[in-house]
Amino acid sequence: MPDARAPDGGVTRLRAWWGRNWRRLGVIGLVVLVVAAAGVGWYVATPFRATPGSLDAVRANDAVTVSQASGTYVLSPTAPATSRVGLVFYPGGNVHPDAYLPSLAPLAADANVTVFVPSVRLTLAVFDQNAATPVIESHPDIDRWYVGGHSLGGAMACRYAAANADRVEGLVLFAAYCDRNLADSDLRVLSVTGSADTVLNRERYRESRANLPADATVVELDGVNHTQFGAYTGQRGDEPSGTSYATAHDRLAGTVVPWFQRTNASRLVRPDRHRLVIPQ
Repeated sequence: MPDARAPDGGVTRLRAWWGRNWRRLGVIGLVVLVVAAAGVGWYVATPFRATPGSLDAVRANDAVTVSQASGTYVLSPTAPATSRVGLVFYPGGNVHPDAYLPSLAPLAADANVTVFVPSVRLTLAVFDQNAATPVIESHPDIDRWYVGGHSLGGAMACRYAAANADRVEGLVLFAAYCDRNLADSDLRVLSVTGSADTVLNRERYRESRANLPADATVVELDGVNHTQFGAYTGQRGDEPSGTSYATAHDRLAGTVVPWFQRTNASRLVRPDRHRLVIPQ
């Protein structure tokens, strides 16, 4: 009668194979980890950045002051009037904050909005969803706050707005969808997409439209692709739009600036809390 405690042939062979190969497997595992770590490091170290010429144009604009502190870029109006409206704008995935200075500068120049574009952990806003909080808390002189973002950054700005409706008045989405339900909120929402965008998941965008308030402003810009919401190039999957970046940014400003100007033009205090109602 066979000994029930003795391992069968398969187990014996497996143990023998492991004894011969465990060192080799360890080396392979270590190589995989090193390659993966190098890949992540390369991704984080090489975000998409604004073209030098586009940044030079922003710095040459006398109506805008560009500054930087603790990794956050700031676009401030240089006009004497004090800006009381702030926008914290979350960058898209693996996009450097400076890539949005050219497309957001008109808000500071023409709508009297102070714009903050923070750096986020690992260049992915999903790891830094509360990036707006330290900005808001460190600028008590600004009493009306909006959050916004591009692509992944827009989705994370939506999450922040949903969780912090007492801090912010509204949400600005560039080529992004909102995965939190804001339909019953008092938030003002602007959602802008481009007709030539081949990166945005259109099906998800359409499905998520119901998450926005019924009175949200939804605009599609003709001939604008995904990267033209910033001033960078080379994003995988984004096809050329046939529109220059200058024209794309003019079209974007033609939507976003008037939307914020209406915000600044009327300041009716809501009686139930210290927030403002902007007539639509």
